[in-house]
Order: sequence, then C-alpha cells, then structure tokens
Amino acid sequence: MTPNDDGRNPSGGVPDKPEATTHAWPDLGQHDEAARAAVAGIAALLGRPIPEKKAEPHTASEWLARTWEVNESALETVSRPVSPVLHLLYGFVLGRWIAEHAGDVVQRGPDRRAPQMSRLDLGSGTAVTVPTAATVLFPAGTRDEDPVAIETGYQFGDPYLTAHALPGRREVAERALDALSADLAADHPYRGRTLQASAPGRLTVKPVTPTPQERTDLVLPQSVWHETDLFCAGVTTRRDTLRALGHSTSRGLLLAGPPGVGKTKLARVLATELAGPLTVVLVTADVLRTWMTELYEEVRTLGPCLVVLEEIDSVGGKDSRGTTSFGEFLDALDGARTTDDVLTVATTNDPAALDPAVKRPGRFDTILEVPPPDAAGREAILRLYLPPDAGVDAGLVASFLDGATGADLREVARRSLLEHGADGLTTDRVLDIATSGRWKPAPVAGNYL
Repeated sequence: MTPNDDGRNPSGGVPDKPEATTHAWPDLGQHDEAARAAVAGIAALLGRPIPEKKAEPHTASEWLARTWEVNESALETVSRPVSPVLHLLYGFVLGRWIAEHAGDVVQRGPDRRAPQMSRLDLGSGTAVTVPTAATVLFPAGTRDEDPVAIETGYQFGDPYLTAHALPGRREVAERALDALSADLAADHPYRGRTLQASAPGRLTVKPVTPTPQERTDLVLPQSVWHETDLFCAGVTTRRDTLRALGHSTSRGLLLAGPPGVGKTKLARVLATELAGPLTVVLVTADVLRTWMTELYEEVRTLGPCLVVLEEIDSVGGKDSRGTTSFGEFLDALDGARTTDDVLTVATTNDPAALDPAVKRPGRFDTILEVPPPDAAGREAILRLYLPPDAGVDAGLVASFLDGATGADLREVARRSLLEHGADGLTTDRVLDIATSGRWKPAPVAGNYL
C-alpha cells in the first residue's frame, strides 16, 4: 500500500497490518543492537544477508506515523501548556475516556515503556490513578470520525498535553483538546469541595476535610455579620442582578483587627457556609509569596469560588513594595477580577502597615474591622466556653477583662476548667484566675543560648 503525496494512507484510517517477513529477528536481549550487527555481518560473509530489522519507535509521533502509515513530519500536532494541577485533572478525564472505549483504545508509554500513572487524591479517603505519561490512540469512530491520539507527559520537568491527528486534519486534534477541557469543566472532581493550596516546590491543590465552624461559635457585632453577608451576596442572592447590569460578581473582603478577635474564625465560618455551592480554597503562606498568579489560574476551572488568604501582612506590607512577591500578589488580585464568581477573603493584624496599593478598591472592596468584644460580647463569649450549669456570674467576670479578645476569654475559661474542673467552678474562682493574669503566657526569664 502506497501513501498519498501528503503522506496519508489512502483509506483515511488505520492501515492493514504489514505482511510478516520470512526472516524474523529473534530477541537478542540486552545487547540487541550490537548482536544484530554482528549476526548481520556474519550472514553477509556467508552470502545470506538478513533483512534489516526496523528499529522500534521511541517517540509518540514515530509510533503514530508507523501505525497510520504516514510521514511523521506530516502529522498534525497541537500542544497546550498545562499546570501540574491541571495535568493530573486532565489525566482524570483521559482515564474516563479510556474506560469508555476500553476495548478499542491502544496505549503506549514514553520510550517504549508502559504508560505511567499517578495518584489523584479526591478527598474523603478516596483516590484514583490517572495517566500522566502516556499516548492514547482512539481509533476512528470512538472520539471522532477520524482517529486521534492524546499524549500527556513531562518535558524538562514541565507537564504538557498534546493531540495528534492525521495529515490535513488539524481540527480533529483541536476538537480533542477542547473536549477534554469541556468534560473537565462539566464535571470537575474538585468543584464544591474544600481545598488546601500549598507549594512544596510547586503549587498543589488537594481536597481537605476542615473542622466546621458555625456562627453560633463566634460572638461578633451584628454590623460585622451584615457586611460579611453583603460580601457573599455577590455570588449568592444578588449574583443574577449584578450580572444582568454588567457588574462583576467577584469581590474582595479584608478582615482587619488585632490577633485573637476572630478574623480567622470568621473566614472559616464563611468557608463552612459556602462550601458546596462554592469551591473553597484555603491558601498557605508559601503560596502567597510565590504562586498567587498560578493559584487564580487554577481557580478559573473551579466555578464559583471562595479563596481564603490568611495573614497577608508578610507579602502586602509597605516594606514589601518593589519585591517580586509584592508585584505578583497585586497582579493576582487584579487577575481575579477577570473571572466572575470569585470571592477573596484576606486577614491582616495591622491594616495601616499594608501598602495602599493592596487596599485600593478593585482589589479589596471592603475593609472590615473586627473589634475586640465589648462588655456584652465578653459575657457572651465566657458563657460560650464555660459549662452552662456552673453558676458563674459571667457578666461580673467579663467586667474585669476590659480589652480582652475572644482568644483571651477562651483561655480564661480553659484555665478555670483545668484548675477546678467543671464541678468546682464558682464566680470567685473564675474571677481569681481572670484578675491574677495567670491565664496569660508567662514571659521568658533568664538567658538562653
């Protein structure tokens, strides 16, 4: 069978198998190349030359060109860069395609080896293995009217995704990659989950099971709850109204206040309430410093999303201006506005220390101060952490703890329980602990090397 001028098999599909030669080469083991050369030389001296054995193809394109009986240079190849996170997720979709056409597909690993698989954590103790270094050939009539091959792997440590099609059929390769993206968008395994974004060398995103935080566990002024609810309305109750009038549904909320007032807990309450309808991404400090742009690129695939950034002081402070991390942080916040339905919540201990560029509208629409509790708030927090039947006058104890934060009041209650137990609590005993100050961390005394 002779290929056309463009290098394509005249049948337009996978050709018939070539006729078997009458002089099959045996498997000569580890030193195959040298042994073949020696045997061929001896055979030639004896006047019985042996036909040359075709070398096994090393690359995906060599293998496909031989399978389709076309010129390798004529193959239509379309490549798209992918992040390490998307590399695994595209492998997840590709694994589904393989299962769907299990009796038809042909798989091949890199450099004539078996396909390489990696573990994708789906959360809740479940995981699947997905192809991350393989070429998968889908014959005509499976994924498309024409045959198409999907190649996934690594080049110089960076992942890539490539589709191969017959000569002159570039649109087949384009459609295959578009279909992979569409299938991932339609049924993303991480959508609606709570994820942890960290960076042990590269950005990784994995499902986690957070401890639920309820509103009843946090005592805050009603004005704070009102502002946080308005913030969330951008992707909940007011989403359709905003979009109909051309407004962005992405918003930023900066929670400011001294340590211990409940900023982090408030962010976790929002995460608990929004997880499911929204995907929640909890971001570690190493991502803040290095991978913020990449993080928001990943967020684009997750649908409506809440991103929680804790303690941005280290990357957004005035003394950070001019650093690479500072510039990337601002660029990432700006990039978040190019995608709808992204809520960003950040916390800071000292808003005055943040660079003005971080706080401008368009990056954080609302800067909300979370204050230390007032007298009524302190009493409510003590009641929350002390046994309800202890008979302690929480209001009297709270009056001696002016300026205490929620974390301070929790420690007073915990110290009281440690010293006296639940049955031994009285107003005088709790008041003694509160006024003595022994619930506070003791200062370090002495000299240490």
